[in-house]
Amino acid sequence: MKNKITTSLLPLFAATALACLPALALAVELPDTLSRPAMQTELAARSMLSAVTRAGDRLVAVGERGHIILSDDQGQSWRQAPSPVSVTLTAVCFADDQRGWAVGHRGAILHSSDAGASWSLQLDGQRFAQAALQLAREQGSELEYTAEMLVEDGADKPFLDVQCLGDRTVLAVGAYGLGVRSGDGGASWQPLLALLEGTEQSHVNAVLAVGDTLYLAGEMGGLYRSDAAVSQVERLEQPYEGSYFGLLGNSRQLLAFGLRGHAFVSSDAGQHWRQLPVPTSQSLTAGTLLSDGALLLADAAGGGWLSRDDGRSFSRIRAARPFPLTELLPLADGSVLGVGANGVTRFSAEQLN
Repeated sequence: MKNKITTSLLPLFAATALACLPALALAVELPDTLSRPAMQTELAARSMLSAVTRAGDRLVAVGERGHIILSDDQGQSWRQAPSPVSVTLTAVCFADDQRGWAVGHRGAILHSSDAGASWSLQLDGQRFAQAALQLAREQGSELEYTAEMLVEDGADKPFLDVQCLGDRTVLAVGAYGLGVRSGDGGASWQPLLALLEGTEQSHVNAVLAVGDTLYLAGEMGGLYRSDAAVSQVERLEQPYEGSYFGLLGNSRQLLAFGLRGHAFVSSDAGQHWRQLPVPTSQSLTAGTLLSDGALLLADAAGGGWLSRDDGRSFSRIRAARPFPLTELLPLADGSVLGVGANGVTRFSAEQLN
């Protein structure tokens, strides 16, 4: 079972923000953010954070301006780790208690081999585009023109989610159907042309591994299924046409959630979906499954929605500091840590029980 969501609020506004910025602003901002280290600041734990995960007993969270923060006391205190970039980081995963990857804007992929204490840049959008063009030409793919445009655009597109699939295998997905996979711990990366084609270049906001199967979710009602190598991408039934921001589940059931309070559950590997009656019109931006099977979702207004009857009904709960959340992570003491617009907060064990 995957007990946390691999996406965040960022697909709601960050992926589109690049397209909305004036061309002149992009030209001024982009040149050095991939080589300029993140600024050290005492406010990192209270700034915008997009994702949080475990590296053994350590918690690792990432966010805007390249911020990476660590906690060795279950989120009671945090310290900032050095980051080689100052782009917004959107997602993070660890394959074990030492080796992890973080992804973000401008196609940045960072790697840590020491539980998040230090990081190195393994890939950026320009190198990704060059690799995609070379692969398209080698395969005689119809996507060669698209790859040429990626090279021409430069490093201006974000990865939005990352999934650690084993000791040395990691997968990143993002805007415009971009995806990349490494099977050697990040020493080399292969662009996923099948994802680019299968999604018709739509944004992919979330990826979830269930056994040997990958599920992906994105904009315009996009729900997809793939093998672990992403050699072929199948579009699933589309229960509505809005965007999805998160996926969670296991071999028994899947749940996808997104815009305007929409959440859907499937018990047959995504062939059919049933809408859950979440009593909000706010976009659902984070969620998790608790160890006892309860479901907790969070919306863009900062509210929490708890269900203890398999999603048949929901009750509203409030975090210690309510603000829009991007990811939820259950902790050993029964509470749930949340990260988002104003850093770190939590739902208490008493509320959840």
